[in-house]
Amino acid sequence: MINNSLLLLLLAIFSYMAYKAKALKLSGSIAAIVVGFAIYFGFGLKGLLLLAIFFITSTFWSKWKQKQKENVQSILEKDDIRDWAQVVANGGVPAIISILYYVTDEPIFLVIFAVSIAAANADTWASEIGIFSKSNPFLFVNLKRVSKGTSGAVSPLGTVAGLIGSLLIAISTYVLWYKEITVSEIGIITLFGFLSMIIDTILGSTIQQKNSCPICHLETEKKIHCHTKTIPSNGIAFFNNDMVNIVSILLTTTMSVLFYFI
Repeated sequence: MINNSLLLLLLAIFSYMAYKAKALKLSGSIAAIVVGFAIYFGFGLKGLLLLAIFFITSTFWSKWKQKQKENVQSILEKDDIRDWAQVVANGGVPAIISILYYVTDEPIFLVIFAVSIAAANADTWASEIGIFSKSNPFLFVNLKRVSKGTSGAVSPLGTVAGLIGSLLIAISTYVLWYKEITVSEIGIITLFGFLSMIIDTILGSTIQQKNSCPICHLETEKKIHCHTKTIPSNGIAFFNNDMVNIVSILLTTTMSVLFYFI
């Protein structure tokens, strides 16, 4: 075990590097320290390494060919520099699971922890890579074609990317905990990580708040567009993308527990 003071120092250094690399905002860096500290107490350095695999690969895809993503930024509420809410949306559930594992020492929490990381990775990979699909995506609920970057939209490229992202976390979990994780549990982690991405798209296309710009009539997540306040047009007020992420991860981890004991 690493001394608590040393652990905080290492987490602070890593978070500062992420801040300087414009992967995290200042609030995101502080939240990352808290999340990392909680995960270490549950799953040690292995848990932090699994979290790092998610963060590094997701950040890579967020920054990859950034110039080609500029048009999408007019739709999305936030940019690719994550704030505290985005860190909590993706890392909050894994942090809570880590604390539960620390308190109970129940092996099932390791699988659930991996599912929660796989879910976050699948969604991020699908979103960031799916943008490069040659054709416009479609809404999962009604198959309607929409603009790239629209919440709840899916594409074959993004779907495959999400599956691979989930599989990466599952395999990484097996490598890190090969004595505790079985081959069948790789399948469980991959399946529910991928399922979380599907749930995310359904929530994003149905209940996530969307706004309309009164100037250009673009449907967007932004509250201000064309220097004008946008008008709510669909979904539940305040149910933004961060809420969609955390709810989909919570639902999936709960479902994985039920499936595990069936």
